[in-house]
Amino acid sequence: MHRFSPAEDLKTAWPEAGREDNFWISPETLAFQVNQPQGLETEAIVLFNKQDDRQVLLTTQTFYFNAAGQVSNSAKGDTSNYDFRRRLLTPFSFKVLCLGQFLTSGPFAQDGLHRLSSSEAADLLPAVAATLTACNPSYVAVLIKDLYPLTDPVTQELQTKKFHLLPADPVMELHLEKNWETMDDYLASLTSKYRVRYRRARSKFAGISRRRLSSRDVAFWRDRMYELYRSTSAGADFNAANLTPAYFPWLARVRSQKKKWTLEAALIPDGQFTLAEPPLPEAGDNLLFGYFNAEGEMIGFTSAIPNGSVMHAHYLGMENSYKHSHHLYHNMLFDLLEDAIAGGFNKLDYGRTALEIKSSIGAVAVDYACLIMARPRLINWLIPFFTSAVYKAPEWTARNPFRQ
Repeated sequence: MHRFSPAEDLKTAWPEAGREDNFWISPETLAFQVNQPQGLETEAIVLFNKQDDRQVLLTTQTFYFNAAGQVSNSAKGDTSNYDFRRRLLTPFSFKVLCLGQFLTSGPFAQDGLHRLSSSEAADLLPAVAATLTACNPSYVAVLIKDLYPLTDPVTQELQTKKFHLLPADPVMELHLEKNWETMDDYLASLTSKYRVRYRRARSKFAGISRRRLSSRDVAFWRDRMYELYRSTSAGADFNAANLTPAYFPWLARVRSQKKKWTLEAALIPDGQFTLAEPPLPEAGDNLLFGYFNAEGEMIGFTSAIPNGSVMHAHYLGMENSYKHSHHLYHNMLFDLLEDAIAGGFNKLDYGRTALEIKSSIGAVAVDYACLIMARPRLINWLIPFFTSAVYKAPEWTARNPFRQ
């Protein structure tokens, strides 16, 4: 095991990932997260087998779990307002080691696990966790997040090793057909009912303009974007990441070019690995857009990450009063789809949350496993007892907007 935490080590020694969709496992992305923690401490790890030269790149993150501060009261299961299990957890904060990545959903925080058999992976991941927690005994629990689908044999084997499966929303993924060259091609594939819904949402958008945000724009609007992000994220069922205002200028420097991405970077005098301003702040083809009313006030923004053939819909923020009056959120989802089609991507990853409305656009649910094990045996034994009082995945109805 080789642990990379100084960002300059990532610059000089981090091996190249073998996957095309390598954004979340790249040295540039990891170095930013190491230098600029977004509510999470990040470390990059390489596991190397000297016998056969196999290697696994892995992201780990540290966060503190507090049921009262991170899980909304409305997200709990079928319990009373005075359920003693939830009340018992309220005063406590638990330090948790996560094997995975909280700033995105899906299996993008690793490379090389596919080279392992199910039994090898099910032995290796707990061994990695045990090694890291032995170095830092303050960890109370280990979370394995999104590394495998829910139905994968590794998920089943980890449960036999006393990991508990946590309830989690599925990831909503929209696979883009090869013949969708424009939004009109997408609309032609819908039933008349959903074409009407699209046109109705677009008709509500009068008076709102959308434009790409350059690095200079983001420097000007940064505080407003942070305010909109905080307002929107406050309504989420669960929050572990806590973005800082510095995250948005970083996003503005992620450039997209037909399934590829670039991220300008440089070493600054103190040796830290950081990002440099692009030479032309007005130029570029990033996927960061602002929404403005007739008075020129920012009332929302969206961001997306180009990652090989995948486009990740990323963080957004909006003025709540426009959400219904102008169908702002619905229009944001359509705009992201239009960007994905124009960019030639094969898949649009809409992430978690708002499952039904995303399915009405054509996204399908894909379940990835989130597994947890507490280090103290008694606490681990009690996890299933407390889980239902903390969080219950919502019930929702899947829609299919496409013609058969």
